[in-house]
Order: sequence, then structure tokens, then C-alpha cells
Amino acid sequence: MATPSKNLLITMVAVFFSLALSAQEKVSKKISKTYDMTSAGELYLDNKYGDVTIQGWKKNSIVISVEIKVSHKKKESAEDLLNRISPTIKVLDNFISVSSDIAEKSTGFFAKYFNKANPFDFDRSNVQINYTVNLPANAELEILNKFGDVIIEDYTGKLKLDAQHGDVWINENLNNADINLKYGKLRAESINYGSIRLKNGSLNLEKSKDLRLNSSGSNIDIEEITSLEIYSSKDEITIDEVESINGSLEFTNMQVNNLDDEINLSMKIADFKVGTIHSSDASIIIYQESSEISLNIEGFSFNFDATLEEGLVRLPKSFKNVNTKMLDKGKRVREITAKYGKDTPGKISITGEKGVILLKD
Repeated sequence: MATPSKNLLITMVAVFFSLALSAQEKVSKKISKTYDMTSAGELYLDNKYGDVTIQGWKKNSIVISVEIKVSHKKKESAEDLLNRISPTIKVLDNFISVSSDIAEKSTGFFAKYFNKANPFDFDRSNVQINYTVNLPANAELEILNKFGDVIIEDYTGKLKLDAQHGDVWINENLNNADINLKYGKLRAESINYGSIRLKNGSLNLEKSKDLRLNSSGSNIDIEEITSLEIYSSKDEITIDEVESINGSLEFTNMQVNNLDDEINLSMKIADFKVGTIHSSDASIIIYQESSEISLNIEGFSFNFDATLEEGLVRLPKSFKNVNTKMLDKGKRVREITAKYGKDTPGKISITGEKGVILLKD
């Protein structure tokens, strides 16, 4: 029978061996390079396994700093891997290309064959390659980054970004951005003109003038936008203020708190709500399949028409000149026309199959 003291000894030995096995040797190195670059310059940066921080400034130069950290159970293995990691920097006039390279262990024939079959001879969680770049604020910038975050500050140039498995912070007013993000969060203050492709992530954007958004499986929150072109699948979307929206929604929930001018959307098995319509001549055109649409029409005067196969339409009693015409009894297709308000400069037109249409005042 085990005594309490024996149990304690066994536990202490187990903890000791566990700590010994999990102990990691850590090594690192830093590299910094400076080059001439004007605001008309371009930087291409390709990185994996670390963060990229971009800092814009007014100087006609670029400083590229990289810190490489490696951990391993054996110090000699950590140092070997560290020595095999280095940035490759190519300079051509006002264009600079930077990539992170990890050399093979051996250059022999059998080693090359083995490395092709097994390209990763290390655990990526034990490698960190972090870049900090200072460059002219209006220079063009293209970044590819996997398994790390991207932080952009005081930069106002043209951005092209492809990121995976990491978050992105843009803390400045960008005039032009083309962003592809998978499995990460995007936080931005302002993107005047942009194209964003988002998969299984999230977007929090304060302001935009013209944005094309293609997203799936994401949470999206936009505070203020002038024109939005959207192609959405399985998203949760909230927009506080928008002038015009066009595109398509599939299996998506969208809440628009304030609409000014126009909606032109097709939707399938979606949930779409509008809180307030501000413009007197706003136009809302929707094609829907098996979707629920709820529009708050208080204070908005308009002509209404709907052509639906089956489905449900609910209109307030304050509607005028309500007419219903059966177009196809077999398919239960009917046409509904009506007017709302004193003058009718606005328009709401809904077509489709099934679904629920709710107009509330």
C-alpha cells in the first residue's frame, strides 16, 4: 500500500521530468538595414511565423529591422536553425523586395530529396521572425504574412496585403487598400477606396468612401460608409450608416441602422433589417429567396410593389391604394402595389420566392 510520502515523491519526480522535457533553449539575433527610398518607392515583404510592423515617416529612406527568435530543447539545434534563417533583401532602384528564407540542413542529394518530401524540419511555434519597417508614408506597400500579426501606423500610401492566421491593425487613414485576410481580425480607422476579401475572420471599420467586400463566415461591423458593394455568405453584419449598398447575401444576417439613398440586393435565406431611411427619394430594390426582410418606413414616402411566389407580406394599415393581383394561381404568384405617405418620390420594389416581408411604421 502506497503511503502519502511515497505518493508525494512520485508526484515530485513526475513534475521534475515534465519540466525537464518542456524546458526550451532560446536564441535570437537582430539584423537592420537602411536604404534610400522616396515616396514613389515600393516595398514587397514576404514573411511567415512572425509579426510585421510598418511605421510611416517623412524621411527619404527605409529602415528594415528583423528580429529572429528560435527555441528548442537542445541549444545546438536552436542555434543551427537560427543560423539557417535570414532575410533576403533585393534592391532595384526605388523598389525593395524582402523575404524570409530558411535554408535546408544539408545540401547533399539525399538531404535535398528528404527535405522536399518533408519541407518542415522544425515546429513553427518555436520560430518567430518579426519585422519592423520604417518607410516613406506614401510609398507603395505589398505584404504577404502568415502566422503573425500586421500593424500599420502613420502610413497613407497604397497598400496590398495578403494575411493568414493573424490579425491586422491599420491605425491611419488609408486612401487605397487591397486586403485579403483569412482566419484573422481586421481593425481599421479609415479606408477611402478599398477591396477586402475576408474568410472566417472579422472586420471592424470606422469609415470608408467606396468599398468592395467579399466575405464568408465572418463578423463585420462598419460605422460609416458611402458606397458598399458586398458579396456575403454566412456572415453577421452590422452597418451603422450607409448611403448605398449593392450585391448579394446568402445565409447572412445584416442590420443597417441608417440608410440614405439606395439598396440593390439579391438575397437567399438571409435576414435583412433597416432601422431608418433618411433620403426622401431613396430606392430599395430587393430580389429574395426564403429570406426575412424588415424595413422601418416611418417618415419615408414611396411607391411600393412586390411580385412574390408564395411568401408573406405585411403592410401597415396606413398604406393607400393597395392592390393585389394573382398572376399564377398554381404557383401562387401575386403582384402587390401600394403607396405610402403624402408624396411618393421614393421606391421599394421586392421580388422573389417565399420569404417574409415586413414593413413597419
